[in-house]
Parts: sequence; structure tokens; C-alpha cells
Amino acid sequence: MSDIIVYKNRTNRITVALGSDVSADTFESQIRERALVTATLIAEWTVTFLTDGTDGELVLELDDSALLAVTTKTGYMDIKRISGGEPYAVFAPVKVVFKDTVTE
Repeated sequence: MSDIIVYKNRTNRITVALGSDVSADTFESQIRERALVTATLIAEWTVTFLTDGTDGELVLELDDSALLAVTTKTGYMDIKRISGGEPYAVFAPVKVVFKDTVTE
């Protein structure tokens, strides 16, 4: 998977297609300084369904206000799926690159 680009001073939105019905599941996603659960937390995505979850489509959104204090240039994220009370990884940690914007 390619690096995820997150733009500072912008609300960032990513669509993730899982390809199966996930309507009964919940999801969490965080960006951390390193690819470890014990690493410093940088930001948390808000995870919602694009429709009702039966299509397997998720939307990850990161509000620009969550990025105001970010000084690091990179981090790592993953998605945790909670199904039947058990946590599952959706994919291996992915590198996140923080980029500045030009237009205010």
C-alpha cells in the first residue's frame, strides 16, 4: 500500500473499500509516531460507513483542528476492526506523510 498523504490545515477524508458486509462491526484508526501501539499518539481518525456498511465502504476523516499541533513529518496508521467483540487488524501499518499547504 502507498503512503497516505495528510495535508495540514485541511480536513482529510479517505475512503477504504473492504469488499464485504461490515455493518455489524466497529472501527478505530490512529496515527502514531512509530508502527507500535505504545508509540506517541499523533491523531485519531473518525471512522464511519459510506452508506450502511453492507457494501464494505468506510470513510476515515481527520479534521484540520486535530493537526494544529503536529510537528512531525511522518507517522504510521492502521485500522482496527472490532467484530463479535474481538479486535482484528484490517491491514498492516501504513506510513503517513504530513504535508503543509500553500493556500490559507
